[in-house]
Order: sequence, then structure tokens, then C-alpha cells
Amino acid sequence: MSRAARLGPWFRRNPHLAIAAAAALFIGVFALRVLTGDERDATGLLFVLPIALVASAFGLRAGTAAAAGAVGLLAAWVSIEGVELTLLGWAARTTPMLLLGVLIGHASDTQRAAEGVATDLAVAEERQREAAEINDTLVQNLAVAKWKLESGDVAGGIEVLDETIHAGEGLVRTLLGGLGISNGERRRSRPRALHRH
Repeated sequence: MSRAARLGPWFRRNPHLAIAAAAALFIGVFALRVLTGDERDATGLLFVLPIALVASAFGLRAGTAAAAGAVGLLAAWVSIEGVELTLLGWAARTTPMLLLGVLIGHASDTQRAAEGVATDLAVAEERQREAAEINDTLVQNLAVAKWKLESGDVAGGIEVLDETIHAGEGLVRTLLGGLGISNGERRRSRPRALHRH
């Protein structure tokens, strides 16, 4: 689970609980609708609660499906009670539910996409910083090795080159570990750059 999901609202952190809560709301509203029986009663408007919950938690498709489910329950109530609704009566009851499922679901999907882009940008920025650290470390160490070789300290230059190779391997291993490429490796701290003495 991503950090954004862990810090998000409860219905995103606990999707199974959100489904259970929505199902309980659908059943409760339908039962209340059947018990009241009066076609002028506005109890059916309470279907907007589970629709909004599902759309917020799972997005456009789920929100639209929840709205369609509410319309189906409304149709079941009409059949059970023998209520005769006009076209306007159907439209007045179903349009708000369908619009709510679509609009909130679309807004939820848009928010998730924006969070995903923000996460990708943060990861890219971190990778760029790590790449810059690798470059700085290797260039600095190679400069030290070059200076030693030019000054005639061949053994010292070779030693610095060997340490630079190990440092580069460690940095690359750390970077790949952060990307999840080498799964069995622990993330190692960045080796210190070698400075000219």
C-alpha cells in the first residue's frame, strides 16, 4: 500500500470495510423504504449515502455500478409495493443517484491520478539526486586517482581506483535496491567520497 493510501481516508485504507458499510447502507435504506411504504416519503434519497461512499472509495466505475444498484433496488421497491411512478417520478428519483455516482467517482479517479503523478515526480526527483551523488563521488575519486598517478604514486592511484570501483558498485547497488530490482539486498548507505590528502 502506498504512503498516500496509508494516509488517506478510512474507506481507502480499508476497502473491505467500505464495501461492508456500503452494503449495510443499501440494505438498511431498502428495508426502511419498504417499511415506510409511502411513495411520497423521501427515504429513498438515503441511497445517496452508499453511492457516495462507493464512488469515493473505488472511483467512477464502482460509483456508476452503485448508482445502478440503487436504481435496481428502487425498481424492486416499486414492484413490491405496486407503486405506479410517472416518467417524471422515475427521473426525479434516479437522476440524482446516477449523477452522484458518476461525478463523485470521476472526482475520486482524478484525485488518485493526481496523487500518482505527484508520487512519480517525487521518486524521479529522488533518483536524480542519487544519480548526482553517484556522479559526484566517482568524478571526485577519479580526480584523486589521476592526481596520484600524475605525481608518480602509481600504487596510491591504483588503490584509489579500486576503492572507487567498490564505491561505485555500492552506490549502484543502493540505487537498484531502492528501485526494487535487487530484492534480496539491504539498502546500503552511500560510501564516503575519497578526498585528496
